[in-house]
Amino acid sequence: MDKKLETQIKNTLLECVEDSLNLIRESSKEVFNIEDKNDVVGDNPVTQIDLNSQNLIVNKIKSSFPNHAILGEEGEEEKKVKSNFLWIIDPIDGTKNFINQIPFFCVSIAIMYKDEIIGGAVGLPWDKNSVIYAFKGKGITSNFSQKNTQKLQGYPVPGILSFAPTYFNLSYVIKNEFYKKSGELRNLGSAAAEIALVANGNAQLALSGYAFCWDFAAAWILIKESKKSIFFGNMNKNIWEDINPWKKYFANGFYDLEKLKKWRGKFFASNKEIETFILKNTKPNGRQNKNIIRRFKKYLFLR
Repeated sequence: MDKKLETQIKNTLLECVEDSLNLIRESSKEVFNIEDKNDVVGDNPVTQIDLNSQNLIVNKIKSSFPNHAILGEEGEEEKKVKSNFLWIIDPIDGTKNFINQIPFFCVSIAIMYKDEIIGGAVGLPWDKNSVIYAFKGKGITSNFSQKNTQKLQGYPVPGILSFAPTYFNLSYVIKNEFYKKSGELRNLGSAAAEIALVANGNAQLALSGYAFCWDFAAAWILIKESKKSIFFGNMNKNIWEDINPWKKYFANGFYDLEKLKKWRGKFFASNKEIETFILKNTKPNGRQNKNIIRRFKKYLFLR
């Protein structure tokens, strides 16, 4: 890719994140509609602001790159698209937090060239927009970088954040050693933001829930470019793999958007110092039946 095109992509990426965050901030001051994307009320909500955010991003990309493919969380796409570039968009990752006016959500956008993720940005609605972005081979850039002074000792340490789903013991096989040395465990409700904060130095570990490609793609390149660790959970073999699981959806000049939209998976991201500890003491469980998990959660709540 030539330098001019790379600069144009970078500028469009950052404009999309900044403008989308500004739109979300202004729109949240007004009353907005909330709908459910499945038959379980409140399980997977979407707001008009999610849709407006995605439309803004898509229009900006199409204006600059009319031949690029686009995959967004909201709406439907063509089954297969001929292009060498694909933008992967989550207009609001952490919609439930946004609905409840908790400012821990993000705009997440990644860009693929053929079968590789070459750039990504995650923007949080904090002071004057907090944005972390990266391009392949260029490292990460952040306007709120954080460096912890505590030294890791081969395992997560107290006082530094670790992220994990609320019921992570159901979706992972966890050894007792992890419970003893897991750091300051939190579940903040946005996989993209949690992994991005590991890349940025605000946290030491993020175990993800079972989520979609737009929840991970931008954060994946942030971790890679920060020289930290990210592993894909192969739930058929119950092992961690250091791979990009989306490479296979590009072939012969086409992106298979239908299959990519249905993809779901898990990751962990961590500092290099604790990678071996996480690999040794956790592993991804096989696919869980969502109805069983929902019933179990309801049982715990009603006890």
